[in-house]
Amino acid sequence: MPHTADIAVEAWADTREECLAEAVRGLVESFADVGDAVPDDSVMISLLPDGDEDLLFRVLDEVIYQVEVYGRVAVDVSVDERTGASMGQVEVRLATVPAEMVDQVGAMPKAVAVHGLRFGREAGVWRAHVVVDV
Repeated sequence: MPHTADIAVEAWADTREECLAEAVRGLVESFADVGDAVPDDSVMISLLPDGDEDLLFRVLDEVIYQVEVYGRVAVDVSVDERTGASMGQVEVRLATVPAEMVDQVGAMPKAVAVHGLRFGREAGVWRAHVVVDV
């Protein structure tokens, strides 16, 4: 990115859930080599996002929060969108390991930028683009 304290994370996949998971993996890989780390804990977050871009923002923000506050790094992610009575609600499970169990390979992320954030279908594929302050 033009600003030395920014990185761009891009992801793409056939489904929204897969693309969101790939964006999480891309963010984590920007600062940590998780190798074969086996998760020993998980964090469930339940969201009622205001659209797809808000969902991407809130999930990546939670990944950063887990590292900063709890010293936990997401090594796997699963996404489940609810239907029926809880329509629109999205449950995300971040499988985590203590930060000391992974190798730090880049600057720790500080915040997700709203400016320039994109998450949606393009040419039949889900694509995500987000700038992260490091």
